Amino acid sequence: MIKNSPTAMWDFDGTLVKPTSWRGAMMDVLAEFEPGHTINSEQLRPFLKDGFPWNRPQESHQQLSTPEFWWINLEPLFVRTFQGVGFSFVRAKFLAHHVRKYMVNPNRYVLYDDTLPVLTELKEKGWRNVILSNNMPELPNIAEALGLNRFIDYCFVSATTGYEKPNPEAFNIALSALSNPERIWMVGDDLIPDVSGAESLGIPAILVHNTQSFNTKYQASTLLDALKIINSTTY
Repeated sequence: MIKNSPTAMWDFDGTLVKPTSWRGAMMDVLAEFEPGHTINSEQLRPFLKDGFPWNRPQESHQQLSTPEFWWINLEPLFVRTFQGVGFSFVRAKFLAHHVRKYMVNPNRYVLYDDTLPVLTELKEKGWRNVILSNNMPELPNIAEALGLNRFIDYCFVSATTGYEKPNPEAFNIALSALSNPERIWMVGDDLIPDVSGAESLGIPAILVHNTQSFNTKYQASTLLDALKIINSTTY
């Protein structure tokens, strides 16, 4: 792959794969260890609004750059959530310890129907496909289990780099490793981290899979629509 190959940077969750949720993983934990419980997913939502590294993207999280440190940092959030829906601290701590198992299971991630065709076409045209994601340390393993390693050249994950989008460092680390390609796009489903973060550095960005209407330069309903924008736009 030529250093200065045109490059497409892709967010992961909600972009290449259908949206997943921490609440879903926690509900799976409850299904395993608390059969017959009456808790629903919406009851968990208020407790998970804050506490993830990406909730504070202005801060560096390089101290969490090993998988164990990263997950240990999140465990108090899961404990508080389980306590918030009625479990004792001791039981909440037990349940919280099992969230990781469900979140890293590749079977809970489903590719969009057009993910592989889009990645394939770009790769065949000489593009590099790169994942740039605010995500957990196991993401590269999940991507490989989904068969994405055949099409993805690099995977930059905030849990490893210590910086979350839209922090400029999240993008700069990737750009530096990619030798600052002249032609590059960012594609993601989240306006602030993906689109605004990229555009603040002069990287054109496409908002995808987002049904809300924003005043963005490029917005696409599907990855195939995003591919059309990439193929038809020069700069």
